[in-house]
Amino acid sequence: MASTLLIFLFTLLIKGYGQCELKDITVGTERTSIQIEGKQEWNVSFINSCKCPQQSLTVSCNGFQSVEKVDPNIFAPVANNNCIVNGGRPIAAFATVWFLYAWDPPFIFVPVSSQVNC
Repeated sequence: MASTLLIFLFTLLIKGYGQCELKDITVGTERTSIQIEGKQEWNVSFINSCKCPQQSLTVSCNGFQSVEKVDPNIFAPVANNNCIVNGGRPIAAFATVWFLYAWDPPFIFVPVSSQVNC
């Protein structure tokens, strides 16, 4: 029994148990009550649900448009039809970074990559 427990714990350590992964970033999009130039405004949230900060978060954004100015320090295009979130700066553990944009229909942002800072 004790040897089984030690093997289990050793396996968890080798596999990096507790490390953050890209799946720990949740993207939420909510409609606001505002319309800008006839387009619906949306609030996009990037939530880091891990105990470690994640930085250099990039999401797919091919075809993204907005009639509302988006702060490039929070969300900006980079190479390969991707956008960088929070200027590449870390998103703290259990923190949220958000921005507003206006367009119809809502855009679906899918996380592509990030770097874990544990």
